[in-house]
Amino acid sequence: MFACSHVVRATLAVAIVLGGFTSTPSGAQWAWKDGNGRVVYSDRPPPADVRAASIVRQPSRQLLPTPAPATGAVDDATKPADEKNSETKAAPNAPKTTAEREMEFRKRQQERAESDKKAAEEQTKSATKTAECDRARGYMKSLEDGVRISKTDASGNREFLDDAARAAEVERTRKILQSTC
Repeated sequence: MFACSHVVRATLAVAIVLGGFTSTPSGAQWAWKDGNGRVVYSDRPPPADVRAASIVRQPSRQLLPTPAPATGAVDDATKPADEKNSETKAAPNAPKTTAEREMEFRKRQQERAESDKKAAEEQTKSATKTAECDRARGYMKSLEDGVRISKTDASGNREFLDDAARAAEVERTRKILQSTC
């Protein structure tokens, strides 16, 4: 019986000691009376114009010093949303939140995908242009070498090019080569 109560006491003592080490600063809150006599609660220290006698409660220790708000004795919970946004925009050197970093990552991913798509389109256009130029050069060589060339008319009949039609085709093919190649 005696040994059992000794173990319980030791376990209880260890639990109390560990509980003291695991306490977080989240419970550390400031409370002070403003100029109108209202109690203001915040996780930040009061502004410089609040007298020490007006401070109702303060944390026993502060891990990271936080600057006092520049104007008024209003904490972040009571500020309008546009003031909060302007404060976050006003600090360009502040570390970025996870959401901001995620948005930037997604933006970079989208930009990279768009640039890859544009590069693929340009490569396809370039390959098509090269193939068209090669085809036009081959046709021009056939025209200049005097090879008999035939065309099919609208009714499906085959017609051979005479000298006038060949000269017109040479001129048309030169214009195509000049404009595209």
